[in-house]
Amino acid sequence: MNTMPLINKVDLSQYEDSRSIILITSKSAEKIAKSCLKNLELVSIVIVLTSDKKAAEALADVKHSGEVVYAVGGGKVMDVGRFLAHRWGLECICIPTMISSDAFLVNCTGLRNDGCVEYIPSQYAQEVFIDWRLIAKTPWRYQVSGCGDILSIYTAIYDWHEVSGHIDQLDDEKYNSEVAVLANSILGTLLSAADELKNESEEGLSTILSCLSMEVALCNIYGNSRPEEGGEHFFAYCIETKMNHFLHGEMVAFGVLLTAFIQGQKFNEIQMFMDDVRLNYKPVGLSKKLVVETLIELPAYVRTHKLRRSIYNDFSYEAYSQQIEDFLTEIGVM
Repeated sequence: MNTMPLINKVDLSQYEDSRSIILITSKSAEKIAKSCLKNLELVSIVIVLTSDKKAAEALADVKHSGEVVYAVGGGKVMDVGRFLAHRWGLECICIPTMISSDAFLVNCTGLRNDGCVEYIPSQYAQEVFIDWRLIAKTPWRYQVSGCGDILSIYTAIYDWHEVSGHIDQLDDEKYNSEVAVLANSILGTLLSAADELKNESEEGLSTILSCLSMEVALCNIYGNSRPEEGGEHFFAYCIETKMNHFLHGEMVAFGVLLTAFIQGQKFNEIQMFMDDVRLNYKPVGLSKKLVVETLIELPAYVRTHKLRRSIYNDFSYEAYSQQIEDFLTEIGVM
């Protein structure tokens, strides 16, 4: 039975746990969270450098004597932390230092393997601790990137609807109009919070957290991520093989704009929201050349990795080359 982790708002500086703890974190997150973890008995500290599958498995092969895993950091730490806890047979507590993705809410781990993301069953966090004072230490850019996995509903629902009845449609992705309506409602909730997010308020961040929670719960009810993952994510997975360092939410945000354009959808409202809340949709290193290379490669990429059907399965860059060039110039990708 699918479930969701319990989310508790806590003051970590006052929190205590008598168990011996294996801390899974990153170098930057450890620095930020150090003062908040002073009451905890940390017996081991594991630094996550990558979400590569081989690297994660190597970490899992090292035995530790702790009683519980604490994952403290961003999405990469949440993913690897829950994977390690699952492999070690331990409970996992997730403490996000940023609301940058839904990785602390799900029961699978996205690890990079052979040029794509491979989702491996792991486990839910037993609890998620939200300490807004800890989260406030992380720059806004990282926080607002959490909108990416909600904005992706816009293009994912289009792909899902268009594949309905197609010969390539998988048995577990049949279109459900009620689920689509609920997904679009979650997207609408986020868009309506633009003013709070503009002000970088706790209320705005709480809306991102609520929308991510609702999105994960809805995908659990449906049975997979089809309502929120489509061509925009597949573009992000493919371009990652060409540029390793970017925020997932920022690249997905770019993927939403690009994919909506190719789908023929209006995207002005989505782009205005991104601009208003200062969600960067032009990750550092992104260039017109890389985008074009990725688009040319995408049809073969989605088939090779057996990704769910999207606008990109039958896409021909040559048929849209001038329009895409104009689109990229218009949004400032050079």
